[in-house]
This record gives sequence, structure tokens and C-alpha cells, in this order.
Amino acid sequence: MMVNLNEHKFVSKEKLCEQLCCETIKSISVGLAERGKASMLLAGGSSPRPLYEAMSNQELNWKNVYFAPTDERWVEPTSPESNERLIRETLMQNKAARTNYISLKSASDDPKAGQFEVEERLNQLPFPTDLVLLGMGEDGHVASLFPNLSDTMEAIDLNNENLCQAIHREENEVPRMTMTLNTLLNTKRIFLLFYGKKKLDVFNEAKERQTNQLPVSYLLHQNKVPIRLYWAE
Repeated sequence: MMVNLNEHKFVSKEKLCEQLCCETIKSISVGLAERGKASMLLAGGSSPRPLYEAMSNQELNWKNVYFAPTDERWVEPTSPESNERLIRETLMQNKAARTNYISLKSASDDPKAGQFEVEERLNQLPFPTDLVLLGMGEDGHVASLFPNLSDTMEAIDLNNENLCQAIHREENEVPRMTMTLNTLLNTKRIFLLFYGKKKLDVFNEAKERQTNQLPVSYLLHQNKVPIRLYWAE
């Protein structure tokens, strides 16, 4: 069964960012008003950078807002590949400098070994989160839920009660930690952000059927959480 899906398509990335910032701040504000604190899972990569920079200048009770990434490469937080570094350098600045950040990276050599510590840390997050922001790859992956991996199949299993899951790809790929599908769905709303016709074609294919080849389809074929697409060419 396909979830309540709203598609918002924009003529420019600038217009998209303006609207997405407004809706994101609104979601966080409602959380703060309803329970005195708010939480959001954040996408990595380059696409949300302008959004995070815009958010950092908004007036909010930021000290009661909790952030965690949807996924993380198992690298030091100072690495250029780290989502934590991106978030700290863009979002956790200016007026938003006092937010609470929960890292998906521990001191363990491997995400599998570090999973228990990260799980314990994630219990600080107010659930359900007010918002999950996700990107999508051209292979249909979201967070670090990549197609055709045994680790992904574990992570998208709705019987998996873990908050996060270690993801191993090919030997030369940096391992990762990702939120499980259950964690991504334990939210009030999901915003999906990506650009370009190729990704839109993948998204439209995923709307047609749920398949392991396109992990994003698991978000689109559930009836628990509303999804809002933000897309520009």
C-alpha cells in the first residue's frame, strides 16, 4: 500500500531551498511547542548544504533540538567524507550553534563492533522524531541502505528492533552505520530531497513496486508515515 505522498517540484534549487527551510523549521517548531523538545534525522551529501546553512540563521529554541544523521561513513568526524563534519560546519553554526548532536561514529575499529555504543547514544533522541530528511542515490538507495546487500536486508526488516545497522559493501568501500528502516519510519514525516531527471525516473520506478533493487521503494510502499518529495532539475 502506497503511503500518503506529496510531490513538490521547483523551477530552481533556490526556490526549493527556501520552501524546504520554511517547512523544516515549521516541523521543528511544532515539536518544540508540543513537547518542549524536537528531533530530526539529517541527510548527508552536498544536496542539503544550502538548506542547513539557511536553517542555522533561523530563530528557534535550538538548545532543545536534537539532531542525528540518517547514516555515517566509519571515518573520523574531522574527515571530509564525514556527514558529522558537514552538519557541524553548516547547520550547527550561527543561531543553531547550541543544538544537540548525536554521532553515529564510535571509537571502535568497525561499525559492527561499535553498534552497541551507538545504539545506547541514540536513546537520547526524542522519538518519534519530528522529521527525517533523506536524499536518494541514482541506484535508489536512501541513508546507507544500498541495493542487494545482506546488511541492507537486515536493516529494512521490520522485525529488526535495532535503531541502527552496520553496513559493509565491497572491500575497498568505507563501511558505514545507517538508521534501520524502523527508525526512519519512527517519525511524524519524511522529506525526500534530490535533483535531476535521472533520479526522478528512479523515484517514479520505485513508486510502481516495492523491490530490493530500489530501497527507496520501502518508504513509498508503507502506510505509516507521510512522504513529501522536494525536487528540482
